[in-house]
Formats: sequence, structure tokens, C-alpha cells
Amino acid sequence: MDKITDAKAEFRLRQWTQIIQTCQTSGMTVAGWCRQNNINPKTYYYWLRRIRSKACESREIITHANNQPIVPVAFKQTMVSAAITIHLTSVSVDIHNGASRDTIEAVMAALKNIC
Repeated sequence: MDKITDAKAEFRLRQWTQIIQTCQTSGMTVAGWCRQNNINPKTYYYWLRRIRSKACESREIITHANNQPIVPVAFKQTMVSAAITIHLTSVSVDIHNGASRDTIEAVMAALKNIC
């Protein structure tokens, strides 16, 4: 993107962030606040999704003035972790999500023979 397009996008995100903050601190439901402020709830959630997406890209958590997160973001590691990990003195086994029943049974049988 060029500098002008980047500046426009950044300006829009700042505007949307202020709107989201105002809604979240109002104490009202999103639907009620949107109705009162003539904002389509689909538009509100689109803005919220874009803000969250930007926060994930930059790995920033956007906060209110009181340091409460406006966009709750949980960062996950990009590495795939095992669903089951078995540690024994002589062996360590990781079984990942999606492993077939046959595979799990074969691993368990092998461990039974080792132990």
C-alpha cells in the first residue's frame, strides 16, 4: 500500500476504535447502543473484527483509557502442540489431535511392551 492508503486505513481504525470504546463503556448492550446511535450492528461487528484482526497482525492489545482491553486477544503459538503427552523415564510420546484410534492403540501397546 502507499502512504496515503496506509494513513486512511489507520485513521479509520482509530475512528472505529473510539466508537467501539464508547459502546463498551456505555453499559448498554451492543444492540441497544447501536440502535440509539444509528449504527447497524453488522457494521459495529465488522469494525470490531477489523480492529481485532489488526491487533493480531501487530500483536498489540488495544486498551481503553483505564487500560482495560477493548479487544480481547489471545495469542496462540504457531507451533502445533500435542493433545496428549506421555513422559516416562525412558521415552516421551506426543499424540496430536486427529490421530486415529489405530495409531493410539498401537502406541499404547508399544508402551505396554516397554514398561
